Amino acid sequence: MHGSAGRDGDHLRSVSSILRGATMTPHIAVLGAGISGLSIAYALEQAGMRVTLFEANARVGGPLRSSRIDGYLLEHGPHTLFQRTSALASLLTELGLDDAIVDARESASRRYVVRYGRPLALPQSPAAFLKSELLSTAAKLRLLAEPLIPAFDREGVDESLANFVERRLGQEVLDYLLDPFVGGTYAGDPRQMSARHTFGMLKELEDEAGSLVLGALKRKLRTPSSETPPAKRRLLSFTGGLQTLTDALAAKLHGELKLSATVTGLRRDESSWRVLYRRGKSSAGVSVDAIVSTLPSYALAELRFKGVTPPERELQRVTNITFAPCTLVATGFKREDVAHPLDGFGVLAPRAEEMHTLGTLFVSSMFPERAPRGRVNLTTFVGGARQPELALLDDDAVIDLVKFDLNRILGLRAEPEFVHVSRWERAIPQFEVGHQLMLDAYASLEEAMPGVFFAGNTRDTVALPALLNARHDHAARVTDFLQLATSPASS
Repeated sequence: MHGSAGRDGDHLRSVSSILRGATMTPHIAVLGAGISGLSIAYALEQAGMRVTLFEANARVGGPLRSSRIDGYLLEHGPHTLFQRTSALASLLTELGLDDAIVDARESASRRYVVRYGRPLALPQSPAAFLKSELLSTAAKLRLLAEPLIPAFDREGVDESLANFVERRLGQEVLDYLLDPFVGGTYAGDPRQMSARHTFGMLKELEDEAGSLVLGALKRKLRTPSSETPPAKRRLLSFTGGLQTLTDALAAKLHGELKLSATVTGLRRDESSWRVLYRRGKSSAGVSVDAIVSTLPSYALAELRFKGVTPPERELQRVTNITFAPCTLVATGFKREDVAHPLDGFGVLAPRAEEMHTLGTLFVSSMFPERAPRGRVNLTTFVGGARQPELALLDDDAVIDLVKFDLNRILGLRAEPEFVHVSRWERAIPQFEVGHQLMLDAYASLEEAMPGVFFAGNTRDTVALPALLNARHDHAARVTDFLQLATSPASS
């Protein structure tokens, strides 16, 4: 995926020491108080800047929202956080969250995929792979031939993820491994998604060695670096759900947080920017030295620009980024009313199985205290880029689809005791073929509006850990701009 340049806190600290020597503390506006806006605001304050954070809703966190209803702990958006770096581990410690972390149970490493109308466990070892019914013998042999497949050498062509995986690994791997994973994780359609901008590491392996297998072996054989060893990989949540993370970030901020404040425009004055916003029936503005927008791309179409004219073609391009709708249906059952052992993370539904749902998480199997005693908590995803029309059905219709699919693959013996529906009409941005044009458009907008920076899931990535890690890069871009603006050569 498109990621940050990798600058960390050391760079920010060195630049912030220069900025602190200035007459006045730089004032930065951050637009949007989701995970990106909160973490960038936190990094900017660590660099010694004053931050005003604008959020159109009455609460922070965006889709990271957790609630306990009738004894069930529900996530209305993302359910887990995957920690694979020491940087994320350090952030959680800084936020005072170590004691609130809940690790996923060991059984959560088991994932199921539907084939032949029933959930089959993804193999977790070479022996299990050879015995698994998930792929046919022909498909397994096709996988072994991967190093012999020629690389795609058409320079500059943005290949779809589906074409890349089918070409390198075969049709069945696409249908029963990649497609369900992409549908369940990104609500995406691999036929539309860019290989380079969604699974960039796979594309890099092919570019480096002409093969995924050979590229992986080549990397494994490289001399180990002297960098700090990575933190232990762990799939985690918090005792109160993922909202704990965004609440902790908000609690660490010292600047002003303007909730229920809809940004309506940006005005360029002689030596500063002014953020125009509306609260209820009142309108106001705040003058700042720079702006970081983490607003969803479609919100930019509603902004009025004064004193500056962003290039229309580029603005239209970013505001037209596709978002997949997704509806989450949480269901609670008595344990004995579900035949499947629910001994894993969840089950994914490939397009080839012609189901109405994308997948179901076994929430109460992953983490403790997600359901009342003797009950199970399941969350099922409907819609996505694959079947967007299903996400927009009314509650009763969506619930009926979910019950039909759950009965088919898990074996229901009774109606659910608990049901809750969460809707996201624009859930996840899709990094489709041609996504580089979107990134170039963002860069052109920033060039046309010096001091305005764009961040968030439409520019960076949709993965929570990567969005958190990107905070340093975006904060460093702001500090570099301010350092240049206050240098003698610029005066």
